[in-house]
Amino acid sequence: MAEPGELVERLGLPALDPALLRLALTHRSYYNERPQAAEGTNERLEFLGDAVLGLVIAEELYRRLPTLSEGELTSLRAALVRHETLAQGARRLALGRA
Repeated sequence: MAEPGELVERLGLPALDPALLRLALTHRSYYNERPQAAEGTNERLEFLGDAVLGLVIAEELYRRLPTLSEGELTSLRAALVRHETLAQGARRLALGRA
């Protein structure tokens, strides 16, 4: 497993709190297998992140696609934030290594 700081550097992100980053990258399955290696899971952060992502995607779609109806925008947003789509992006970014 790569260090979370390597991910931040590779993605060109600003310096982040290492403990918060480690928590954000800790899935429940990892925590269940290695509770001594982690201080918790990312589930609460995931709840918050899902809401933020939904808002950011909705605002971007609304701005870029002014002729689409509310229903069309909703369908497009749902397709972009669904688990499978996000998992593909996570694989492209190699988040699993972190």
